[in-house]
Amino acid sequence: MGYTLGIDLGGTTTKLVAGDRQGGLIARKQLRTQPDLGFAQRAAEDFLAGAGIARQDIGRIVLTGVRTSFLTRPILNLPTFTVPEFEAIGRGGLYVSGLEEALVVSMGTGTALVMARDGTCTHLGGSGIGGGTLCGLGRLLLGESDMEKIGALAAQGRPEKVDLLVGDICRSDIPTLQLNLTAANFGKLASDATRGDIALGLVTLILQSVGRQAAFALEYTTVKDVVLTGTLALLQQAGEQFRLMGDLFGLRFHIPQRPSFATALGAVLCPKENQVEIQADG
Repeated sequence: MGYTLGIDLGGTTTKLVAGDRQGGLIARKQLRTQPDLGFAQRAAEDFLAGAGIARQDIGRIVLTGVRTSFLTRPILNLPTFTVPEFEAIGRGGLYVSGLEEALVVSMGTGTALVMARDGTCTHLGGSGIGGGTLCGLGRLLLGESDMEKIGALAAQGRPEKVDLLVGDICRSDIPTLQLNLTAANFGKLASDATRGDIALGLVTLILQSVGRQAAFALEYTTVKDVVLTGTLALLQQAGEQFRLMGDLFGLRFHIPQRPSFATALGAVLCPKENQVEIQADG
């Protein structure tokens, strides 16, 4: 049957992977999502051509993501299936982390929280704060909407120029609140704050919001592992911010390799009984 082409059609970016049912990858690619109906077809064609994969080597195409509802016919005239996005998020997160149970947090355009354990993936909720927020506010405040460039700017920033810390308003640690924790994001914006300072404030605001969502979702459970997927996990500030969140809430945050492709890989790994075929007649 050949390889499976997994496609995660996100609101902002689309991720494509070619792999097998055991999770082995032979190629991957990420590109910006286009709104037209022919985008998925073009993206698949370009991906296979760029990776040097012949169409006959693909046995099936499995799609997930918010834009799959716009598809009405098979792609590349190959058997084409869709799987629920939350199922793909959960299965992909567990696979790339090597864990048997975890809260998988997909940090895409927005943020989705999926509890993956005991063979099931349950959507617990999420928020509209995510990569789209960073890009939009970056454009507004910095004139820059590229996430990687915002992260590079943030590496030059100083948190004390933007955020009000617990240590700014209290002389000693409060139980569960250390002095270096944020009391108010953008609560101490200095008149001489640089673009780097503002970029760091934006990144901190979004990553801390995601970390707190995860902590609140797990408050009354025994699960202590959180797998972070999506492009936001690639920000160089993510490791330090989630280490602080882990210390604060007693959780273990995991940033796997290639976190952007976890959901596309999860689509490949979803059992066939969870896949719905797109028929040629729509």
